Amino acid sequence: MCKPVGSHAIVAMCLAVSWLIATPAIAKPQEVRVRSQSELSFGTFMVFGSGSRSVSASGAVIDSAIVTLDGRQPRPARFTIEYDRGNESKHVLDVTIELVMSAPSSLLFGGVNARLSAFETDLPGHSRVASGEAMTIRLTGCRTRVCSRTFTVGGRLDISRNFGGARVDIPISIDARITGRDRL
Repeated sequence: MCKPVGSHAIVAMCLAVSWLIATPAIAKPQEVRVRSQSELSFGTFMVFGSGSRSVSASGAVIDSAIVTLDGRQPRPARFTIEYDRGNESKHVLDVTIELVMSAPSSLLFGGVNARLSAFETDLPGHSRVASGEAMTIRLTGCRTRVCSRTFTVGGRLDISRNFGGARVDIPISIDARITGRDRL
């Protein structure tokens, strides 16, 4: 035997169903992210007075008045730019992104003065860049929700030592913004 359902229960059920139907889906907007895969490393070395070391975007090393020591190996920084279209569309896209790289020009570590300059990348059209300079890249034919591109950054480190020694870590940060999105 079934009990009759009261009018309050029917109204409550109707309200619950209408709330579920009326709730709009929340769209995840597009975004761009920069992920640091590895830092620019000038390796382990010793300097008498002053010297410099350059690490190219491809990893080639040029020393001037530097004595190489065992330890960390020099290598370029590696970054990945990721464009996430969110759930806004499923069209094939060409995305234009503006990147701005920044790093302090010089730092003092105890008796060691370090100056970072002569940045270079493996991005087409941006082999030489300066801190604060805008670079434009295009992710073409983006068919998946997340499209990405990895690139490397090298630079020159000028060192002068008055006394002591130091581990020199100079951070490089990259900001990115979407400047264009074209449907194909």
